[in-house]
This record gives sequence, C-alpha cells and structure tokens, in this order.
Amino acid sequence: MGMEALLSPRVLWLLLWVQLCRGAAEVRLEDGGGRCAGRVEVKHQGQWGTVCSDDWDVADAAVVCKQLGCGSAVEDDYMADFGPGSGPIWMDEVDCGGTESALSDCTHSGWGKHDCDHSEDAGVTCSGFVRLVGGESPCSGRVEIRDGDEWKTVCDSDFGPKAANVVCRELQCGAALSVPRAADFGEGVGAMWDRELQCVGNESFLMLCPRGSRRDQPCTHTNAAGVTCTPYTGFRLVNGRTACEGRVEVQVLGTWGTLCASRWDLSDAHVLCRHLDCGFAESIPRGGHFGRGTGPVWRDSFHCDGTEAHLGQCPVTALGASPCSHENDAAVICSGPASSTSLRLVGGESRCDGRVEIFQHGTWGRVLDDQWDMQEASVVCRQLRCGEAETAYNPPKPQRETGAVGLQGVRCAGHEASLTLCNTSLPESALAAGIAEDVGVVCWGSQQVRLVNGPRRCAGRVEIYHQGSWGTVCDDGWDLSDAAVVCHQLGCGGAVEAVGSARFGEGSGQIWLDSVNCSGAEAALWECPAGSWGQHDCGHNEDAGVVCSGLCWELWWEPGAQGGHDKRKSGNGRGCPCLPLSPCLSLSWGHPCTNPLGPTGGPL
Repeated sequence: MGMEALLSPRVLWLLLWVQLCRGAAEVRLEDGGGRCAGRVEVKHQGQWGTVCSDDWDVADAAVVCKQLGCGSAVEDDYMADFGPGSGPIWMDEVDCGGTESALSDCTHSGWGKHDCDHSEDAGVTCSGFVRLVGGESPCSGRVEIRDGDEWKTVCDSDFGPKAANVVCRELQCGAALSVPRAADFGEGVGAMWDRELQCVGNESFLMLCPRGSRRDQPCTHTNAAGVTCTPYTGFRLVNGRTACEGRVEVQVLGTWGTLCASRWDLSDAHVLCRHLDCGFAESIPRGGHFGRGTGPVWRDSFHCDGTEAHLGQCPVTALGASPCSHENDAAVICSGPASSTSLRLVGGESRCDGRVEIFQHGTWGRVLDDQWDMQEASVVCRQLRCGEAETAYNPPKPQRETGAVGLQGVRCAGHEASLTLCNTSLPESALAAGIAEDVGVVCWGSQQVRLVNGPRRCAGRVEIYHQGSWGTVCDDGWDLSDAAVVCHQLGCGGAVEAVGSARFGEGSGQIWLDSVNCSGAEAALWECPAGSWGQHDCGHNEDAGVVCSGLCWELWWEPGAQGGHDKRKSGNGRGCPCLPLSPCLSLSWGHPCTNPLGPTGGPL
C-alpha cells in the first residue's frame, strides 16, 4: 500500500504545516499539461528556479510526487524534457532516499551551486492520485484513485457532487458539470476503492478530503462513479439595467472573458437565460450593445438546441473562428425571473414544444384542460415568442405528470398576449363536463435540424424536427447548395459533400421534405423551395446526408492549460479539411487521414 493510502487527510495537512514551519521549500511542476507532470521548479528566497538533472533518478522524482500529493513517480525526466526553464538553477546533484517529505530535505550540492544550464533541467511524471477513464476527453470519465501500485475504481455511493468538484479542480478541468449514473463510462477492472469521500467541496486535492470507514458491503464495478467536468466555471450578464440583460461574460478555468456576437444565437441565449434563472431570451442585441468588455474574447462557438440546462452541455467548436474584438461582444436580453404569468414547455425537443406549465405561488404547476385547441396553443406560442402554433395536443399517459396543478380550464380567443388573460374562471359545471388532462403545444419555433449516425456532429443523415417529430429528407435533387445550408445552420462550416442513398443509414418515421432546391444563402433548410411538408415519392433508402468541413475538427480542453487554452486535433494532425473525406469516415477519430490535402494536392 502506497504512503498516500496510509495517511489520513488530517495527517497530510499536519505534514504540510510542519514543512512550512521548518522551512521546506515549495515545489511545482511546469509545462507538463497538468499539475502532476512537468519541469521541477523550487521556490527559494522568494524566487522560483529549476533543478539540474545531474544524478536525478526515480527516488528524487518520488519525493516530488509525494510532496505534491500526486501519487507515485512514473518517470524521472531529464535534459529539459519539458522545456528549459529560466531564472536561477537552485539545486544540483540531488540525492533523495525516497522517504523524505520534501525535495528540500534531500541532500544536494547547496542552494544555487551547480555546473549546469537550463538544457539540463529535471522533470517528473507522476501517476497522480485521481484520474478519469473512459470518457471522450481527460476531463470526463470513470473515477479511479491511485492506491499504492494500483488504480481502484470509486463506488458511486461513495462519491457525490462535492467530491466531483474537487476532482475537476485537481485535474484542472474546471467544475463538475454532471455526475452521471453508475457505470455510465463503463465498468472498471481490478479492486474497488472502499471508503466514502466526505469532501467539503473546497479542497484543492482529493487526497485531502476526509474519508469514511471501510464499507461493510462490497461495491461492484456496475456501480462505478463517474464525472463530467466543464471548463466553464461561471456566467454573468454585465452592464445591463437588470441582472437579466447585458454583455455575456464567461469564466473559463477561472478567467473571465466575453463571447463574439457573430458566433452567438438565440438558442445559445435561451440556455444562458434559463441557467441564470432569467426566463428565456427575448432578443440578442447587436454586438457591443452593452459596451466593451475586458480580457480575452473566447473563440468558443456554442451549438445549443435550446433545451440544455448549462452552456457546457452544448456542443462547442472554436477552430477556424476569425478574430473578434470587444466591439463585437455578445449580449442578450432575457425575459426576467419567473413571475405569476410565466410559462414554460417541458419534455419536448426544444424550448418551443412540450407540455405546458405555469409559474404560480413560487412553483411550477401543470396546466389541465379538456378542450385544449389551437386558440390556446397560439397564445402559449406567442407568449413564449416561439412563432405560430403548429399543434395543440394532450400528451400520452407516459408523458403526463402528477404534480401540482397551476391552472385548470382555460378558454382563449387566440389573440391574447398571455395565457392568464384568457378566461380561466370557468364554472365547476363546465370543468366537470369533461376529463381535464395535461396539455401540450408544438410551435413553429421548435423546428430544428440535426445530423444523425455520422462519426461526429458535423456529418450524418439529415433530419428535421417538425410538428413534434423527427423525420428525414429525400435525396431527389439533393446537392451541395442544399448541404451548405444545413452545414451553415448547424455552425459546421462549409459543405464538403452532399450524399444520398442513405449513406448514413436509413431513418424511420416521416420523410418531411423532397425536391429541396436551395440557393445556398438561406438561413434554414425549411426556407428553401421544396415540396409540401410530408409530400414525397421516396423511401428511406433515399435519405439525404451531408459531410461538413467541421467534421475534421474536434475541440477538447487540455487539463492544466491556463486561461482556457485549448488543443485541437484533426484527422491528419495538421489541418482541415481532409479531402476526399470518404476514406476518413471509416476511421476512428484521431487516426491519420489517408489524404489530408485537396484534390489538387494543396491545402484547401
């Protein structure tokens, strides 16, 4: 069992305190992509300096890893493997036994005495105390803890939101976005961690969290804990008249910056307003409407569908974004906190379709009616600024709720500005005449497009959400201009290929559009000339698809990168797009593209 497994958090804090009191020098690891790997730097006489790699070995590295709470030493690096440092070289010919609590306890040639230059700076790669496994990035996955020489899976019953935040903080991944259900990132192998992590939530490292006693009943890998972190650690609206309007500012790994208005749309704004308890987005003013911000202008472009609870849940791209100045800072005006007239739609595919709820007496309640029709639906869609009403319906039994009732019985003429302005004081005899049920609406603003069954978000079978259900597009007349509208609508760059004959598999349900004939300048696919909704002479073996240039890029946040710096990787590791793309689609993401260049042999 490793030393870190034998020491309680209280003892660890005591050791840190003793080190400080006796003058143990601080140590850090730089330029390694995280706090547990990098060039070794020591603070002496108030100044950071490096360590020469003369006689540097795994015992020396082990002491550094232990001092930082980073588990055991995986590798002792030398000859400036993590790049040359600067400033003084404080230590040379370090000789640790491996049991010391701090690097400064080890024997060395004396502070500042050396015969080295920075090309010989020592480095360390530690195992770390915690890691995330099985996710799409180093910042999401199954939680595993280093115990001695093995990694142990944490049980979900021993791991809560406070511990999740500590893990994300330690891995320099921001904050916990979600704690998924058990084994959501797959089952681990080997032993299970057998103690509850009783974190307060403000600990810097997981190993400093108090731990419960050993569990009586064993936990299995089917109950493996997981976490998804987000680099977005804060959101605010600045310089508005109220807290629910202003310039959009986002905190990325502790640094506040703004977003570019040209990469900000109403669906993104809806998500932010909801997250801030400010209702929905009424409008997104022109860039710079609420003044110029300071700090970085993040290149991030969110691709929300409007139903997400947090911007971190939306797909994000950034590569290829043109520079943006603070004169074009994104802004939003939200409807404001929920009031006695507020409505929302829940359980749908967007904020503009679903079961109707009304906010009354400080809580959300159901709306029940036995004669719900298009007049009432029109009022709801208008009040939510979701366009015209497409459908009024009573949800099927599995979608009905049993909670509090906010409104029962409503008769509208159809022109009212708010549902509460309709006749809501029907006599008991009228209410008793029928069976009041939950009510729902589908508004025109719920229409959206997506790509399905492709290798990533920016390639796949084209599907449209219309009248409350997803359907496909027939490939009759389908060409690059049509594909370009889809790619632009999804924020996926340009169209690389318009594909037919169900290249991305056959869909199911409705075929919504046929004989689409876009010019390429339309803002949405349904603005293009086409046959009537649902009118076609096709089968699903003719489902249309697209490949957008955005397929080539995948954004992932590098743990430990300062100020939200991100790394991007492409199919070829050098640039985008990879053309022709067809050979790339069968490859797992991140593998080299067989033809990274355009058909002329030069970059596109």
